[in-house]
Amino acid sequence: MYQWQNLLNNGNECFNEQNWLQAEYYYKQAESHLDILWSANNKDVDLLMAWICTVHNLATLFEAQGNNEVSLQYLLIPHHRMLKLSHNDQSCEDLKLIAMKALKFTFTPLMIFAKKHPMCADCENGLNEFQKRLDAQQPQLH
Repeated sequence: MYQWQNLLNNGNECFNEQNWLQAEYYYKQAESHLDILWSANNKDVDLLMAWICTVHNLATLFEAQGNNEVSLQYLLIPHHRMLKLSHNDQSCEDLKLIAMKALKFTFTPLMIFAKKHPMCADCENGLNEFQKRLDAQQPQLH
């Protein structure tokens, strides 16, 4: 098993035991390992999804503690990174496509969070605009 997987498993165990500080430590360590691995092999979708899930675990951890502002920030980190990659002219087409597909995985938790917790108007408007763009990309059956 890879080191990041062990860290993530340890974080999950600590989370389930409500050992928040230790869970945060393990999740952050796993996120750091995954970030380095994915940076070295940015076309590895499995590493990217593991990184996104790990950052989302951090968001869930802070939400469970009632720290919704920090939770939202952790939800936004992968979403903003994927937006940036998908629009970066320096990125190859494969990486842009990977980032665009990953946006669906980063957007859904943001919408769920927005339904549970109040957000500033700018954040809500940004999410709604993104939702409209996603809906416009979906094929319509007639």
